[in-house]
Amino acid sequence: MSKHDFSIPDDFDWCPDKPNPMQIYKLLVNDLSPTQFATGKTEVMYKSQRMKKKFTGKGKLHDYLLLRPVPVVKRGEQFYLVDHHHMVRALYEALHEQLGDDLCVYVKVMFDGSSLTESHFWKAMFDHNYVYLFGADGGGPKPALDLPKHIRDIDFDPYRSLAWLVRDRHGYMKNNTPFSEFKWANFFRTRIMPLQDLKAGRSTFHDFAFEVNKKGKFELTDEGEDVVDEALFLAISPEAAGLPGYLGRG
Repeated sequence: MSKHDFSIPDDFDWCPDKPNPMQIYKLLVNDLSPTQFATGKTEVMYKSQRMKKKFTGKGKLHDYLLLRPVPVVKRGEQFYLVDHHHMVRALYEALHEQLGDDLCVYVKVMFDGSSLTESHFWKAMFDHNYVYLFGADGGGPKPALDLPKHIRDIDFDPYRSLAWLVRDRHGYMKNNTPFSEFKWANFFRTRIMPLQDLKAGRSTFHDFAFEVNKKGKFELTDEGEDVVDEALFLAISPEAAGLPGYLGRG
């Protein structure tokens, strides 16, 4: 490995052809194939900044990644990333310019689907809630074969960003329901339409809602705060009842 292989010590093996599901291995980020089309840009930016800071502290990023091994599914020589898309994209944004092809993560292999036909493989992935086939505009489902090939190719869904900000401000509870943030994103997608911003030539929440200051800190703009406040009000309203993590105070 390169001298830049900062985070994955040599006592962790590369993922073998027949992995032990109880063991943690290492893989290159370049070897991970996404299983969703979109992430939220705000969450990626926030986590990316944290990782840059941890990278400058001895061992901090290593410890952070070790506590969050990335679940993957193996099929032949391909490894499908089935969770932690935001974390992996944030790591890529934070350090790919410095570390290039040497950028690694810890992984856990959830199962090996190498013996399955392609159709049976994707059925198993769907049955396990390991794949989300809706795009950054909420449309879909799309064919699994159209999924991005690399984490850098995932699109940003502005309403997924908004859903994360609402959860971060306790608009709803973090929960284990598969793709719950996307469910909230689609709820907001049909109710919050910033027409005044469309008229100003800013097409999405990502275009106006936040900025990175001179110190590299992520901050919401005043307009972004207004949209988040509107979403927080909706999140506790009766309209949101039934969504995962609903607090029901409306």
